[in-house]
Amino acid sequence: MITAFINLKGGSTKSSSAVHLCRYLLNKDKTVALVDADSQATSSTWINNLEDHIPRPQIYRLTEPDPLLDQIPEIASSADYVVIDGAGGLAEVQRTILLLADLVFIPIQPSAPDISASHQAIKAVSRARQIRSGKPSAYTFLSRVVPKTLLLAEAREVLSAYKDVPLLKAEIPQRQVAADVMGQGATLFDLKTRSAKEVANFYRQLFDEAFNYGS
Repeated sequence: MITAFINLKGGSTKSSSAVHLCRYLLNKDKTVALVDADSQATSSTWINNLEDHIPRPQIYRLTEPDPLLDQIPEIASSADYVVIDGAGGLAEVQRTILLLADLVFIPIQPSAPDISASHQAIKAVSRARQIRSGKPSAYTFLSRVVPKTLLLAEAREVLSAYKDVPLLKAEIPQRQVAADVMGQGATLFDLKTRSAKEVANFYRQLFDEAFNYGS
């Protein structure tokens, strides 16, 4: 299966979520390949800097449309899951990813600029489905969430209106441990503190919900 995280706006937790999906799948004994399509190389750098005892996926750096189209099918043939960290701000790369992916995640912060930017990603999914006879499956989810705020309530209302790209119920909270974990050579699934375990569990709920949606 080819999965992808897309959002043209930076800072959406796209790379962090891609890394944690890789770790989630590795915990299930799946073979995983990470394709880092973002020029900032956050996800591939994160994986490369993991402590030696932590399982990691195969890493590929593909930041242009043609290499993505040419190489991802071959990568997918030798892995249970391919996880693509999409390129922020590069619409052509995003369109290419949508021609390849089976399942797409669109992470969105509950803010007006982020919600506005998400409309573009959702429209791009719709265009890809016209070309690909209904593929890919796609979901939005809220990240860096601060509970009980007006912005969060508004974001839920706006995103819930997109019935063809459902908003997942699981949300990733704004926590300092999530901001710091990359620098610790680990993922949240690997840290032993209560705060890390709490956020890791939110990621687990998110991915469980997406992979079992409608079942």
